[in-house]
Amino acid sequence: MKKPPLPDPVLVLQEYWGYPSFRPLQEDIVRSVAEGNDTLALLPTGGGKSICFQVPGLMLGGLTLVISPLIALMQDQVRNLNSHGIPATFINSTLKIHEIDRKLQMAMDGKYKFLYLAPERLQTDLFQKRLDRLNIRLIAVDEAHCVSQWGYDFRPAYLQIGALREQLPGVPLIALTASAPPKVAEDILDRLQMESPRTFRKSFRRDNLVYTVQATEDIPGRIIRFLKNQSGAGIIYTRTRKRTVLMAQMLEREGIKAAAYHGGLPNRERSQIQDRWIKNELQVIAATNAFGMGIDKPDVRFVIHYNLPSDIESYYQEAGRGGRDGKTAHALAFYNRPDLAELERWVKQKYPDWEALLRYYEIACNYFGIPNTHAPETVFPLDLADISKTFKVNPLLFFNALQILDREGQIMLNERPTDYGYLRVAVHPNDIIAYKRSNPRIAWLLDLALRQLGGEAYSDALRFLPSHWARIAEVEETQLLHQLKYLHEREVIEFRPPTSHPQVRFLQPRHRLRKDEMGWDKYTFLKNRSQERFEAILRYATVPAPGCRARILERYFGEKKGEDCGKCDYCRGKGIQKGNLQQRMTAEIQTLLGSQEMGYWDIVEGMEEGTEQQRRDLIRELLDRKILEKAGPTRLRWKS
Repeated sequence: MKKPPLPDPVLVLQEYWGYPSFRPLQEDIVRSVAEGNDTLALLPTGGGKSICFQVPGLMLGGLTLVISPLIALMQDQVRNLNSHGIPATFINSTLKIHEIDRKLQMAMDGKYKFLYLAPERLQTDLFQKRLDRLNIRLIAVDEAHCVSQWGYDFRPAYLQIGALREQLPGVPLIALTASAPPKVAEDILDRLQMESPRTFRKSFRRDNLVYTVQATEDIPGRIIRFLKNQSGAGIIYTRTRKRTVLMAQMLEREGIKAAAYHGGLPNRERSQIQDRWIKNELQVIAATNAFGMGIDKPDVRFVIHYNLPSDIESYYQEAGRGGRDGKTAHALAFYNRPDLAELERWVKQKYPDWEALLRYYEIACNYFGIPNTHAPETVFPLDLADISKTFKVNPLLFFNALQILDREGQIMLNERPTDYGYLRVAVHPNDIIAYKRSNPRIAWLLDLALRQLGGEAYSDALRFLPSHWARIAEVEETQLLHQLKYLHEREVIEFRPPTSHPQVRFLQPRHRLRKDEMGWDKYTFLKNRSQERFEAILRYATVPAPGCRARILERYFGEKKGEDCGKCDYCRGKGIQKGNLQQRMTAEIQTLLGSQEMGYWDIVEGMEEGTEQQRRDLIRELLDRKILEKAGPTRLRWKS
């Protein structure tokens, strides 16, 4: 029987998203997927990757299974699809078993078009038992570089996708990434068992991005001076949570609307900060790399790296969040010797040696009291500061060891704090009635809990938002939490409050770890690759006259273009075929000053010609030659 023709992709795009046409290369990718081809899409950050699997998913019908590594990214994309009238949902570690079961049942009933899944969920019994009844017509693998040990963000759970392909023969797969050097791209094709794949690679050149790297001992001062001349919104990336807070506080003191964003903040607070920034109520977000993935804000005018990231892939992705509207945006990065030394320490600490891993595992077991007979069901709050103080360990090394234990199935590590609490009614319904009669002042809270959670709360610990309940009851959240704790202490309910710490649960009894059990050879490989990527970003930033920065980035990702960008700090500084550079720079300073006075750094950063060092050298020379003169401790004027 002849298959009915597929819908026109442009009409699908117009119906659901309202766009008149696709961006370059998007339509070619969409048609390749819709025709049933395995497809690899290499698109730079901001290149519109999600459209490339969402449109063919709607065209093919049935269910599109989207494998995605980040909870925030899943939530953002599901929210976006639902806002366009497209039924979608996600399954990840934030959900209880009964919630996962319900969503899978709805997916089997055809209630969803898109199901987002963390890779760790692929081989669970709950998913496997329902796989053959899910009517999956397309597999989309987002952030596909995570499947490659050559990549910068390897996730072992991605390797399970190969087994999934064997279970779903004939179902096409699209793999998407913004950061895949040639070796990684080859690995993606191999690991995902892509058959006769079609590969689409959009140029990694971002013509509207102006790349600049500066060495300075006064990074905060440079950032302030840069921002004083900026009116648009932007991001400042720092390496630590503490530094995001200090940066935001400094900007606020300077009259710049800013906020700190990092993974240690509660979900609700992160969402509020993100929304304020998207609406331009904040000009700047000072963030760790927890921020930015999947956020759709086209008018970001600058991305500043207070600290260099540990690899070019991260740098390119983060810088690429600027200028998605096609207008000029600045990618400005800073470094100095102490910062590079700190970065090198971070890189070396990412993968502890085997003896250190064994030691940290024993410390964790001792701290949480894990027996060698069974794995307790308890979910423990992870207070790194207390563990570090108690056992005299480096908290970063300890946490990195826990991440390895998590990857290898020894523990389950939830890195983010949560706004959610969990509640189960611990007494019989008849006893609840009697308790309410004898305790009328707190009866309202039990009524609220049962009204919100239903009768299922008598058998399962159900998730809820205390902040939401507090709004319904018109009480302070602290008061509500206090009264829930009161009921818990009297064994009327079992209550687990929201936590401000990461959480850990042990999946195995305490035992002696073995290298073969942990797959330790791959961590030796990953440690070496991490060092190689660090050396690449170091060369990019620090080697004198390295060449056009845009071309360096493109070569790293396997693209060969002949022409320089003409905009980066290197291109602005070179004097070839443009007349005498020093003459142009001198004329530019004279034009900037006119008959007025200006601050030294205002002149340096207000110039377009030359590198920063060339500008500083010329100003010193003009002062020596009495062409410029001081009008104050840091102010200069042109001597008439």
